[in-house]
Amino acid sequence: MVKSSGPEVPPPPWNRVLRRALADRRDPLNREAIVAAAIRILDDDGLDGFTMRRVADALGAGAASLYWHVGSKEGLLDLVFEEVIGEQQVPDADPTCWRDQLKDAARTMRATILRHRDIVRISIGRVPMGPNALRYSDRVLAILRAGGASDRLAVLGHHLLISIVNGFTVDETGERGQPAPEPISAMTRGYLASLPPGQFPNLVALADHFAICDQDLRFEVLIDLFVDGLAFRIALERGSSHDQLHDAWVPPIPDC
Repeated sequence: MVKSSGPEVPPPPWNRVLRRALADRRDPLNREAIVAAAIRILDDDGLDGFTMRRVADALGAGAASLYWHVGSKEGLLDLVFEEVIGEQQVPDADPTCWRDQLKDAARTMRATILRHRDIVRISIGRVPMGPNALRYSDRVLAILRAGGASDRLAVLGHHLLISIVNGFTVDETGERGQPAPEPISAMTRGYLASLPPGQFPNLVALADHFAICDQDLRFEVLIDLFVDGLAFRIALERGSSHDQLHDAWVPPIPDC
């Protein structure tokens, strides 16, 4: 994401990262190096293997120096989350293809989460309001408003987009940030097929479909349902005619 050269964005009230006059320090450490080292450790070993001591050792520094720069372990994780959000590119809003832009934003979010082990776990309970997060949210909101969403629906759509991608990737990455083994799908199919059909007729009849483990396919269906349903809701709120509602639900072939 292109970073703004405008005035400095003030921190949110719940900011956990100390604001220091970095020029007063003489050690070679800086916040960017600490965050980069933290991301490398998280990518390699996950949240369970992450400690401030490990970050300090990777930088050849003392833990006290890290605390001076980032305040606390939670403060460092806030900075890690903010940095990862900044990796996501959101295009300038285009009313002619806002649906595709919103779907691309969802795909990019998922790809970023899968690229960084346990980042979705780190996101739980955090309300990101750093400069990268603010720019990201503002650009997603621009896409939703370009699509005709009311102010209320634009904010709800923004929140729900994040919720569905996070929810999907929590399931996708498994308990410890790693993909669940594919044999589970086959085991599930076999088990459901073995159930008494008189008690569970639908599960038995559809058992083969439970073996579908193509996560990309599942994700595409999810975002299609979300974005197309959002488009239908926008048309409904605007009092569109029956034909217009049909067009909103059945997307035209995009030009972009």
